[in-house]
Amino acid sequence: MNTTSDNWLVHDHHQYDAALDDCEMAADVGEWKKAKDLFQKFVTDLKLHMQMEDEVLYPLFIEENGDPDGVIAHLSGEHDYLVHLVSDLAYIIKSNDFDHFLDCLEPLHKAMSQHNNHEEKVFLNMANQSILMRRDEIVERLNAVHDKPGKRVWDF
Repeated sequence: MNTTSDNWLVHDHHQYDAALDDCEMAADVGEWKKAKDLFQKFVTDLKLHMQMEDEVLYPLFIEENGDPDGVIAHLSGEHDYLVHLVSDLAYIIKSNDFDHFLDCLEPLHKAMSQHNNHEEKVFLNMANQSILMRRDEIVERLNAVHDKPGKRVWDF
């Protein structure tokens, strides 16, 4: 998550797509150890990213705006679906089967893209003056997430 830019509420989501692309390229040329290492780094980074949203940003938006339309709950549900897809890919990457790997990678890319677009629209639409004035506090809370275990279960 990019917490230092002027657009601190809009995440650097494209880095996760790029990480999966790097993993795919390594697998495509048969460099499975590299692909697995890249995938593990992707998972580690994604876990932290989701934890920051689940534990800081989503509750903040609910605190400030409520969630009358269930938008934040829906975003959290999308996280659950992404974890499911990542879990499937974690299982498949162990087989060194590129075709099967691609079959699992495609829905993950699609779901991530849809979620990222949805989330960025929600964050920008729900960001009120109160949230913007609390920028330093929020960035501090986001950075503190690095030092504690997450609540979301990753079973792989």
